[in-house]
Amino acid sequence: MGHPIASNIRDAYLNLVKTGMQNEIPLIAGGGIGKNGNLAANAAALIMLGASCVQIGKYIMQAAAGCLGSETDRCNICNIGLCPKGITSQDPRLYRRLDVDEVAQRVAPLGRSTSLPIGMSDAIGINDYNAANRLAIKYVV
Repeated sequence: MGHPIASNIRDAYLNLVKTGMQNEIPLIAGGGIGKNGNLAANAAALIMLGASCVQIGKYIMQAAAGCLGSETDRCNICNIGLCPKGITSQDPRLYRRLDVDEVAQRVAPLGRSTSLPIGMSDAIGINDYNAANRLAIKYVV
């Protein structure tokens, strides 16, 4: 997870806290969340930094729907409707290959809930002093 998304979510959340509106305006984090490291851990960290929910696209297709692409070796046909797994196809011969119910079972919801630690940054820390200061979270050695 890159610092731009973490920094921007944190800034937005802290500004909402200053105005007392942290529970009024949802903050949605998206873009490259699972690209580096553990997708679930990165999503949880973003929620702890203040995100109301996390949007994940390509990684869900790869993990849950069986997409054949990856960061280094993509089939690169999502945009032309010939996905061999039926994920991005309107062709009945192809989209019938996708078992939507099975995919739904593999995807766990993660978003706004009273039980999630939204903004509870005291539970996380980072070993980069400058990043810790920037995010207003614990610096750990």
